[in-house]
Amino acid sequence: MRTRTPAALAIVGALALAACGSDDNAADDATVSPATTEAMAEDEMADTTDAMADDEMADTTDAMADDEMADDMSDEEMAAAEGDLIVVATGRDDLTTLVAAIEAAGLAGTLASDGPFTIFAPNDAAFEDYLGEMGLTAEDALADTTFLSTLLQGHVVEAADDSGMVAGMVGNPFVSLAGTELPVTVDGDTITIGGADIVEADVFATNGVIHVIDTVLAPN
Repeated sequence: MRTRTPAALAIVGALALAACGSDDNAADDATVSPATTEAMAEDEMADTTDAMADDEMADTTDAMADDEMADDMSDEEMAAAEGDLIVVATGRDDLTTLVAAIEAAGLAGTLASDGPFTIFAPNDAAFEDYLGEMGLTAEDALADTTFLSTLLQGHVVEAADDSGMVAGMVGNPFVSLAGTELPVTVDGDTITIGGADIVEADVFATNGVIHVIDTVLAPN
């Protein structure tokens, strides 16, 4: 009978130890500690939160870009205008009383400045109706510059708001230069500001926009 030499026994022992080590490593790989599981969950949550934050930031950036584009469009339309608010109003044949009133009240310089301004501009027919209701002639009204200035400032807002922006102000009244509130309502295609219908919108000037209205906005 053959016996194993000491060298052969040593090799067998080494192989047995290696096999035990592999089994232990396999057992370790198969068993994940609670701490490791919690760390993995936190990593996944952090990744999800980061992804959501990235999406929200992208949405916010897109919304800001849309707003800037809307502003740029208004700027382009105003830049294409033929002059400032006074020049544009003077060039129309339905705003002659308004222009005369602005000049008499000493507001022409203000409305020709950088602004921007939005003028809700009563047309000549609106002024005629208003003066008749008040029992005044045009000469009487133009002579009372204090009253005239307050009346006209009630038709001006310190911003360049096109018709889309005006329509978006439902439930959030404009505040005029006179400090009066001008509530907005929308009925189909008709936008009403302070009780007056806008009969022609978006008459752009280099320093603002005119919306022609059918009624004089009397002081509150």
